Amino acid sequence: MQLTVETIIFGLPPGQCTSSVCLTIPTATLTVRELIAHKVRQEFEECLSRQRPGLSGEYLKSEELLRGAEPIARVIPGAVADEIMRAQQAFAARAYMIVMDNRRISALDEEITLCPRAHVEFIKILFPVGG
Repeated sequence: MQLTVETIIFGLPPGQCTSSVCLTIPTATLTVRELIAHKVRQEFEECLSRQRPGLSGEYLKSEELLRGAEPIARVIPGAVADEIMRAQQAFAARAYMIVMDNRRISALDEEITLCPRAHVEFIKILFPVGG
């Protein structure tokens, strides 16, 4: 099944940052942990083949995003497992959220059932510092 996942990061200096990635999911039912792994792996493949300038980075710390950290720097063969784990840990720590069909997903091991028209968003909100 083909699924397009949008990433939205609110609060960066120029404003909202968005990107999307098209995933090929082998089964309609999977855990959130598996969805995150598919997304990071696909972004990695697109970066390595120069179809994408960098990883979407919703799982990066706010300081890294505001500092302008280059997610592409981590795109080296063999590093994908580390980035998948980092993205899964950040989700578990509520550093970003996943919303599917207007419903917030709350747990890594939650099973979700996708349909071809599912609307999936990875959302990161950066709050003003010192404000």
